[in-house]
Amino acid sequence: MTTTSRDELLKGPTRRHRDVAVNGSQFRIQSLTEREKSRFETALLSKSGGVAKARLQDATRRLLVLCLVDDDGHRLLEDGDVDALGDVDGAITSGLYTACREHCGFEEGDVEELAKNSHGLRVEPSPTV
Repeated sequence: MTTTSRDELLKGPTRRHRDVAVNGSQFRIQSLTEREKSRFETALLSKSGGVAKARLQDATRRLLVLCLVDDDGHRLLEDGDVDALGDVDGAITSGLYTACREHCGFEEGDVEELAKNSHGLRVEPSPTV
């Protein structure tokens, strides 16, 4: 086995895709780049270092928006669709979230752990999605 070189590692953004079935429907999900994953994680934090309550509450839906893609790899949803996903059957969003979380390398409970370990742990309202 040959060790991966620097050039191979940094050759550009590559994505992994996975097809998943949830409640009888087929979906395609994509992995996140490190930049996207970090942005997702830090979006939970407010400007003052606490946890933005609205961001924590919609973290599941925000991950779905980032990960769900069509057959050509284009995002299926837009950032503005986070709120609309709140009206989708919870079993579907839960199944999709689990698949996306695992595919992107988040461990179960990572979001909650981030919130628990955030500086000051002040839960604050978040005016943006």
